[in-house]
Amino acid sequence: MANWDLWPVHSFVDGLVAAGVRQAVISPGSRNTPLTLAFAEQSDVQVYTHMDERSAGFFALGLAKSTNAPVVLCCTSGTATANYYPAVMEAFEARVPLIVVTADRPHQLRDVGANQAVRQPGMYAAHVKWALEMPVPDGSVGIARHAAAMAARAAAVALASPCGPVHINYPFVEPLLPPLRTDLDASHRVPVPKLYGPVGSEPSTEAVERLLAALRRAKRPLFVLGPQPSARLARAVRAFCDDEGIPWFADVLSQARFAGEVPSTAQVTHYDMLLLAAGNKAPVPDLVVRFGAQPTSKSLGGFFQRMSGRAQVFVVDTTEWYRDASLVATDVIAGDELALVRRLKSQSLDRRAEWQGHLQWWRRADEAIGAQIGAFTEEHWFEGSALRSLVDALPADAQLFIGNSRPIRDLDALVNPARAPLLLFGNRGVSGIDGIVSTAFGIAAGGRSHPTVLCVGDVSFYHDLNGLLAARRFDVPLTVLLIHNDGGGIFQHLSQAERKDALEYFTTPHGLDFEEITRAYGGVFTRVGDAAQLKQAVRQATGQPNGLQVIEVRFENAESAALYGKLRSLTQDAIQAVVQ
Repeated sequence: MANWDLWPVHSFVDGLVAAGVRQAVISPGSRNTPLTLAFAEQSDVQVYTHMDERSAGFFALGLAKSTNAPVVLCCTSGTATANYYPAVMEAFEARVPLIVVTADRPHQLRDVGANQAVRQPGMYAAHVKWALEMPVPDGSVGIARHAAAMAARAAAVALASPCGPVHINYPFVEPLLPPLRTDLDASHRVPVPKLYGPVGSEPSTEAVERLLAALRRAKRPLFVLGPQPSARLARAVRAFCDDEGIPWFADVLSQARFAGEVPSTAQVTHYDMLLLAAGNKAPVPDLVVRFGAQPTSKSLGGFFQRMSGRAQVFVVDTTEWYRDASLVATDVIAGDELALVRRLKSQSLDRRAEWQGHLQWWRRADEAIGAQIGAFTEEHWFEGSALRSLVDALPADAQLFIGNSRPIRDLDALVNPARAPLLLFGNRGVSGIDGIVSTAFGIAAGGRSHPTVLCVGDVSFYHDLNGLLAARRFDVPLTVLLIHNDGGGIFQHLSQAERKDALEYFTTPHGLDFEEITRAYGGVFTRVGDAAQLKQAVRQATGQPNGLQVIEVRFENAESAALYGKLRSLTQDAIQAVVQ
């Protein structure tokens, strides 16, 4: 029997729709029944039900990343809410607009020992932009108007710069079945506030003039484009630096590395290995302009530390909530990054001739390192070779989601720009290995017109095996390149490798064979052993209209670590001809 006190929940969903929400990921449960049914009966919302809450959280994260729109994540009360926490943390740090709606017991059941009643209000603490507890629905028009307004406001806050998650805790009293949407009449329709967000914030004229003055007096300028989602910003930075003759570094997630264009005349592609090989012999710039989030490269982070106090460093971000993990910023410009680059481009610096020597050093060094990497990866088969083969085989406009730990580092350091344009994604907000598979499925679901490929290590894959259910449940096609080295191979490259007697406590070898697991989820499993086989398998898999395709390539941890050591030695030799 319908509980008419719950009809305002339909107004809550209508408020979300009016504010731009078109997708909801729901974890099945009893207490969120009113929300589940209200979303299911709203024809403007596409509903995904995901039985594993942790996987659901990362699936919603991927959807929001892919669509650049707010996505609802909804669960029942109790421990289900805690399983969303890793995805909420990633959304907060990565600036992804999630609207987390947790159903709850009513207030009178809290702190009295009632079943499944926990302290949910404010549970995500500092990892959400806003937290709100809704009143228990009572069937009144006033409560319905409040529900619609708070829903619209939640979407607006999630989208406001910088984007991020919000949390709505919604308590319900039994019975939990709301009336059908079709049973509502005109008396149950409430207005939804129309919110007009800012069109954009132009950087201040004072900030632009200060940066222009710094550029005009600089002798060794450098631009850095960190992880960010805008291809337009990437193209603008590239055009400005190419025109002015300013060397620039582009992170693997900057949307500039794999743009599918004629090679840039000023981009330094292999800066990660170059900086590692050159050490203190790399020229320290006197001016750095950095866009986007903190770059992936560890050697670039060290380079930033070396320039501290020796260079003027402008960090440009969309908001005053800027990101500077290296703590080297001397100036921060908040506002529309693209607008800033366009204003710079409208000015005549006329310094190209003076900067030519500086640019040529970086270009010669980049060519030397790139040639060495290319020759080495052709001759040896290891993770870096596999990543290069993967990129070579991807079709134009493919979505590549790159896993954390070794895969993203290998892609950043060793892979040449792709001839075909690619869209790059990763979870670098908190850089965890949790929920990688589910996030990639969310990316695939949000961009079904693009073939989607996930490159992931075996430990990350193991951590989110439940996420594989999305392939069959939602008919989402995904190709997975599984880099299998039986444990955390990254620790072979860190200081822990010095303790051979205790290394297994870090690498955690598991001995798992993922073939049967893949088939259990309805996927097709292929194991490859060289570059030619990998390319063929990737081209075949990405040509399939649907289904889960897992391509596994195996490497030995110790052997791979030795090859990386040899490559580092060779790049150090290669750089000597440039620095002498």
